[in-house]
Amino acid sequence: MGSEDRLTRKRPTIRDVAERAGVSKSLVSLVVNDSPRVSDKSRTAVLSAIDELGYRPSAAARGLVNQRSGLVGIVMSGSHDVFYAEILEGVASYLAENQLDTVPIILHGGHNRESESKAIDQCLELRTECVMLMGSALSDDSIDRIGREVPVVIVGRRMNSEAIDVVSCDDELGAELATKHLLDLGHRRIAHITGGNGNGASERETGYCRMMEQAGFKPTLIAGGYDMKYGTETGHRLLEGPGDIPTAVVAANDLVAIGLMDVLRKGGVRIPDDVSIVGYDDIVLAGLDSFDLTTISQSIHQMGETVARLVCQRALDSEQRPQTVLIDPALVVRSTTRVAS
Repeated sequence: MGSEDRLTRKRPTIRDVAERAGVSKSLVSLVVNDSPRVSDKSRTAVLSAIDELGYRPSAAARGLVNQRSGLVGIVMSGSHDVFYAEILEGVASYLAENQLDTVPIILHGGHNRESESKAIDQCLELRTECVMLMGSALSDDSIDRIGREVPVVIVGRRMNSEAIDVVSCDDELGAELATKHLLDLGHRRIAHITGGNGNGASERETGYCRMMEQAGFKPTLIAGGYDMKYGTETGHRLLEGPGDIPTAVVAANDLVAIGLMDVLRKGGVRIPDDVSIVGYDDIVLAGLDSFDLTTISQSIHQMGETVARLVCQRALDSEQRPQTVLIDPALVVRSTTRVAS
């Protein structure tokens, strides 16, 4: 059969299956929905007809019968966010390993509240059983209201709510680990490129400042964000600006660190001989030989699996109370840090 024939061939219906099996449409529906109220003989006849005709049951129709849509809404802050893309791998892994009858729908929030609200509205219109928010720009109150309508889990951001599941890293501790590592190496002029308004950024800034002040040194904050451009912009400012370049930098995340490294290296700065750099997240890129970045690991895959587990549990059991899961960070030492000269 040619490709045109396959494209134009009429898709078999439940009526076709019923006629082939010699049973009623309602009995075919019972078999499709795995009802125990069907004899072995009838079930065998229906399944054989389904196989012969290549019939695909309608997911929407099944949802009307069992009151489940089987859809999981995933709203990402942006399409180029490597951290949340790796979170998705953990989500997909959990769904596959547990053979859950769910279909993820991925929408992009566009890093702004209006676009994210529209994406969430689409999820609700599609009757998703739960919503995962990855890098949300919405206010706590807005997220809390959504969580009272449908199970919601937010990733990478701390908030107090009786309606929302939260999965996040202890970002204050993570920044403390990064800063302490540099202090232990003898660095004193340590700067921090902040994450701006990004999720977890204020906690990372707090952890950095606390560790510097406890060590008796003045914090040096450089305004930034979570995109690589903030690393490249900071690199140019450090090369072109007055005064000495800090001997060490705690970057808002790995992408910022990579952008900074690229510019400084092109400008003749040796890493780590002249400047030690620590990232945050431990994305796949950080471990490549070309970067070999010292960073803070958030156990990204584990976070993704935890997110999927929580929302699926609440979708199946509406009485289950939301949970807050805090992932312990860990320092991963690679070649971008060394003892201060």
